[in-house]
Amino acid sequence: MSKSSPLFYLYLVIGAAALILTWVHIPSYMGSGVVDANVQFWKDALVNANPASTFLAVDILFLALAVEIWMVVESRRLGMKYVWLYIAIATFTGISFAVPLYLAMREKHLQATHNDSNLSLKSYDLILLILLGVITLSTGVWLYIK
Repeated sequence: MSKSSPLFYLYLVIGAAALILTWVHIPSYMGSGVVDANVQFWKDALVNANPASTFLAVDILFLALAVEIWMVVESRRLGMKYVWLYIAIATFTGISFAVPLYLAMREKHLQATHNDSNLSLKSYDLILLILLGVITLSTGVWLYIK
């Protein structure tokens, strides 16, 4: 068995953090059952929301559509299985968990089938990606403790 790349683990950590920091907000919806919880969640996200949260909800829905199209096309291109499972996870659990999970499995698949892990990031790429990660994680934690 080959050693997994650091990106594999990074994507898993991102997905786990996203799952934890988004799902801490879900229990307030679960008292009425799954269907009613989903209806109320989307009403809050799109109808009862302020303009900023409506913008974010619609923005994420269109991003999800583009990413899910890419996931299907990329999976077919690479010969990966179970792409629709990741889309189901995105739909019922959260896209911020499902996409990193897909990317981790894609990384593992690429390593197993192509064995070319030549990744050449520039130093400013690494610095800016770390900065984006810190900002994202800090925001998620702040919204959790707020």
